[in-house]
Amino acid sequence: MKNSFVIKLFKITTFFVFTGRAYQLIFWDAPYRSLLWDQKLISPILEFFNFDWQSYAISLENDFYIQCLIQLNGVFFLICAILCVIVKSSSLKIIKTSLIFGGFLLVFLALLEAKSKSYIFTMFFEHTIQFSLPFIMLYYLKYKQLCKLITPLKVIIALTFLCHGLYALGTLLPLPASFVTITMTILGTTEETSIRLLFIAAILDFSIVIGLFITKIDKYILLYAFFWGLVTAFARTWSALIHSFSLLTFHQTFYETVFRLSHGLVPLILYYILKHKKQ
Repeated sequence: MKNSFVIKLFKITTFFVFTGRAYQLIFWDAPYRSLLWDQKLISPILEFFNFDWQSYAISLENDFYIQCLIQLNGVFFLICAILCVIVKSSSLKIIKTSLIFGGFLLVFLALLEAKSKSYIFTMFFEHTIQFSLPFIMLYYLKYKQLCKLITPLKVIIALTFLCHGLYALGTLLPLPASFVTITMTILGTTEETSIRLLFIAAILDFSIVIGLFITKIDKYILLYAFFWGLVTAFARTWSALIHSFSLLTFHQTFYETVFRLSHGLVPLILYYILKHKKQ
């Protein structure tokens, strides 16, 4: 098995996750305020230090510090992206430790995303591929045992597509308006037709979750997951550019595509592992 090709794919995919998130946090925003402006959580801490909640909440200076914290996190993600490219099994401990810490910050960011959506934890698990990648990549660099990655990779792919499907289904969870808008914009369909197409897409997402664990068809399922993962990653930017083809639109949306490329590339990695595991 050509292990060098697999590690290159891991590095590239993890690089995309950290780079996309770095761009988001440096130039735009992240839901840190959903935590730091949560009165029930933060007010008792402020009272302990004799600070007033109202003064804290309306302070422009505090808001500035929060934004600086977000951007500092973005800079660290950018450093992690660079470290992904150069990390080796023999790398210094500080490089590996930094990537582990970066992985935990991705977990934290996913938790904040869930909190900002009223603790709908499908939002958290939809990001499973993204925040798991640094840990899986480092595990492989240490132990060089690809076969032991098969089950973990299947699980994180399944969780990501399951949650994506639950949103697209539009029954157990509210159907995101952005899903409908993107579908209407790209395909030129009516709202009703777009909702039906998203329902079909949800069923196909669920078929990925089941098919991953059926040995006879898992490789074919992974090829579809690779295709569909990339399509959904590019759909956000594509849809926005149809509305307004400009550098500003690209600047506002492309980072979402970048960190979601992992949703297609991780199935490709697993496909390669399964295809070559007996060689």
